[in-house]
Amino acid sequence: MALFYFDVESEGEDPQQDRLITVQVRPLGDDLRPTAPMSVVAEWEWGEKEMVRSVLVKGLLEETWDFVPVGNRLRFDLTFLMERARHHALLEWDPAAFRRFWFNKPMLDLGSVLVLMNGGRFDGSSIGNFVEKGASAEVPMLYRQGKYQEILAYVHQEAEATLALLAELRSMLTTFGDRKRRQPSGVT
Repeated sequence: MALFYFDVESEGEDPQQDRLITVQVRPLGDDLRPTAPMSVVAEWEWGEKEMVRSVLVKGLLEETWDFVPVGNRLRFDLTFLMERARHHALLEWDPAAFRRFWFNKPMLDLGSVLVLMNGGRFDGSSIGNFVEKGASAEVPMLYRQGKYQEILAYVHQEAEATLALLAELRSMLTTFGDRKRRQPSGVT
């Protein structure tokens, strides 16, 4: 199993109209800690089509355990990538393949845990309410202004904050799981 921190930044929220700005990937160990530096592929350096192609060749959208994305609100990120890949004719999905992907693709998404951390409420469960990070809504404005270094600083800071929260949650939930785990019958 190959775990990877995965995130994207986009011009907006509509993957049929808005372009991807960056794609971030960072290998993680089984302990969910980084094992190598983060790779940031930027639209202003590669163009969107090549940026998407560079991620597809890693196997992200394949139903395998070769690239298991780890991140926050992954359905948004993956759907955006799928739609942009389709837009550039890099990927064709029929409805059955699309459903099969969502059923079979392994991933670790913090979104559900954030809802639980927020008392089961979706409203207010944004990761920004639990870690120190800038607002992702500023990225499109920075992109239009050509402030690429500020975008890169944002994505690195966001990744560090997300991975730190993930490490803390893993530790807490492992302890909780060890305490709650049922022993097989006959074991004392």
